[in-house]
Amino acid sequence: MKKTIIVIVAIIIVGVGILLLTSNKNTNMEKNLSDGTSQMVDCGTIEDPMCFLERMGSCLPTTAKLTGTEGQDITITILGNENGKCHFQRKISNTVDMNCYFPNATITSEVLDQVFGNDRGLQELVDTSCGLK
Repeated sequence: MKKTIIVIVAIIIVGVGILLLTSNKNTNMEKNLSDGTSQMVDCGTIEDPMCFLERMGSCLPTTAKLTGTEGQDITITILGNENGKCHFQRKISNTVDMNCYFPNATITSEVLDQVFGNDRGLQELVDTSCGLK
């Protein structure tokens, strides 16, 4: 009986310890995300677009690479929030060809699609945000 009680107490102590460690880790991650200090995440060659899209939706620093239709390297990067706008860059063959500041609420997959020339009815937003107009 004594052994059973000791084992149960040990399991509870270990469980509480794990819970506290996990809770502290999540709190630190939430703090990093909320104060903009989150680190750049490289989503690779965007084979899994959710890596990029999830971070893009919150304007968290992230980057991904694509290959253009003509074989050129394309890098898309979210640099984070700057003055209430989401700073977005597109590089083709290592040269910045778009440097955009989208209002935070507008940065969506449809906007990203429009940036790549697929008409989503958002060209005016892209033109304004990217200084093309």
